[in-house]
Amino acid sequence: MKTVFLLLLILSAAPLVSQVQNPNTGTKLLSDRQSPLNVDRFAGYDTYDQLYWVDKNTLYKRGAQGSFEFQELMLGPISSVDLQNPLPILAFYRETNTVVFLDNRLNEKKRIDFNLMQEFPQVQWIFNAGSNRLWLMDQNSQSLWVYDTQKMQIVFQSPPLPNLTTLKCRFNDCIAQTADELIYLSLYGTIVKREAFDKGTLQGYSDQYTIVLNENTLFDLKSNQGFNFPEIRPENQINDLQLTQDFLYIYDSNVIRRYALNPIKE
Repeated sequence: MKTVFLLLLILSAAPLVSQVQNPNTGTKLLSDRQSPLNVDRFAGYDTYDQLYWVDKNTLYKRGAQGSFEFQELMLGPISSVDLQNPLPILAFYRETNTVVFLDNRLNEKKRIDFNLMQEFPQVQWIFNAGSNRLWLMDQNSQSLWVYDTQKMQIVFQSPPLPNLTTLKCRFNDCIAQTADELIYLSLYGTIVKREAFDKGTLQGYSDQYTIVLNENTLFDLKSNQGFNFPEIRPENQINDLQLTQDFLYIYDSNVIRRYALNPIKE
């Protein structure tokens, strides 16, 4: 009987795979680059290491190619910016149900007003799906679309995904989040896997990492490890974050800090 009791006690004390660890006991990371930036929102870096941000509803770009900006106040606030492909960059305006395609100097190439589409989607999130296609999360059907921007038609459509709180997409796949699970989707809109999860908010993912945020603590679900950032004071909030294949960028206290992630798994 004592043996059974001790076994239950040990099992109850063991951490769950999805449990976010104490930030002071996680893997320590120190930034290899810091850049001051005092703006409304950090949008990220593109594959050419060009910096993007949003300030006073204007999208800015700065780097070796020069400094550029794009503003279209008639469309409302910029909801999101997709930098997966720097040609084109996507600026999404959820309030007016419109996406604008920008070139590498932030000149407008074209725009799509989804209010004019026959299907009339109410777009909640939008991402670049590559090959002249977009990921669209339609609130009306509660489904995720792969949409061809040249033929102006739906290519694939997922089953209904009600009550989503977060959606992150790359060219070939997506992860959707509800209050109690993560849903993994393929390029064809099919559900590949469902995973119970209620310990934070999905921030981004790559081939090696799936990063979530819980009470200002970052955690990687794939390796089941938390991160400790000594340079970021505990009382500071993480304002914005970008995960690429090699780096994690964190914007807080008007500073962008870059952390190299690959050495963690060596």
